[in-house]
Amino acid sequence: MIDKLRKKLVAINLVSVGVVFFIAVVLIFAIGYSSIGEERHKRMYAALSYDTADDTFGTDQLYRDMALCDYDRQTGKFTWYVGSKFSYDVTDLDSIAEKIIERRSEAGFTKLRLRYVADLNSDKTHVRIVFNDLDSSENSLAPFLIFALVTLLLGLGIYFWISIMLASMALKPVEESWAKQKQFVADASHELKTPLSVIMANTEIIASHGSDTVDSQMRWIDNTRQESERMAELIASLLFLAKNDDGLKVSMSNVDLSDCVAATVLSQDAVFFENGKKFNYSLAHNITVYGNEAQLKQLFTILLDNADKYSTDEGNISLDMSTNGRHVVVTVANDSEPLTDDQLSHLFDRFYTVDESRNSRGNGLGLSIAKTIVDTHGGSINVAYADGRTTFTVMLPVVKNK
Repeated sequence: MIDKLRKKLVAINLVSVGVVFFIAVVLIFAIGYSSIGEERHKRMYAALSYDTADDTFGTDQLYRDMALCDYDRQTGKFTWYVGSKFSYDVTDLDSIAEKIIERRSEAGFTKLRLRYVADLNSDKTHVRIVFNDLDSSENSLAPFLIFALVTLLLGLGIYFWISIMLASMALKPVEESWAKQKQFVADASHELKTPLSVIMANTEIIASHGSDTVDSQMRWIDNTRQESERMAELIASLLFLAKNDDGLKVSMSNVDLSDCVAATVLSQDAVFFENGKKFNYSLAHNITVYGNEAQLKQLFTILLDNADKYSTDEGNISLDMSTNGRHVVVTVANDSEPLTDDQLSHLFDRFYTVDESRNSRGNGLGLSIAKTIVDTHGGSINVAYADGRTTFTVMLPVVKNK
């Protein structure tokens, strides 16, 4: 699909520029042709006034493509003065000159591609006619036309390669987005397939023991419930990301972030205790941000839940909240296994888990949702690993209290 789009984009660009180039060449040629026509017209009338006593007509470049006919009415004799590039035999033009005089035509064209102007009233004894060889005259346009066509083709050739490079640059984000979308669909299919397979297997087991009591099948029922909850959570996460990708607007208002984080901490504190984790926290008071309260609670729930899942057994988890005046800074840290720089760089990717076997404790969407929420609120989120601890740092712009 990307290749087809690239070819289509290049073709559209090339046709558009080709049309513009062609119109430009035609206009320049038309202007050049008109200019030559005006210049030729002036030269022809200048030739009518040529002084025949000055025997330079044949060498004068002004008359190079012309022939001057001087007709003596008394003797009926034609006298010809021929330019250096006039290509016709003037002896063949006597009859044409006679017809022009008979018709008393002062300007026009002949069948031999000759243009003429005549002075029939210069005096009573002589008539002058100037013939212009159009083939010779217009041959001067041939080099220009060839140059214009070569320039057009060369320009199109150069622009063709430029278009390919520009199209590749323009489509690079689309290509990356398409690749991510394909990977997203593949990962989502995989994540949904696992709970569905478990549910189907449990259902078959329960169905094969139709005579047993419900209590005896609670193992399979509980497992089915767990997988259903996992699938519902996954679908909710997918919907959240999909809506965000579609640019869904979120209702915003001033939120007391201190209360928001405190509520999240209290809800998670019992979970940490139950899981044998040590939890310490420090909160700043009266910190207000402009945002969506539900999403902000979800953000810090994700970070604390992530710390719980991936901290070491009986590990230490901490949350610190402070402000530097313009931003509120919240750090969530936990003892963890070592993480490489490459692993850290992918933690916010969708469906990425450090455990590549996908037997991890999450679906790889939590941190991606966290980053989406932070971006929506105009903040930043970073992760670092040092001294056996993984630390997530969230910065959000604060609203100054009046």
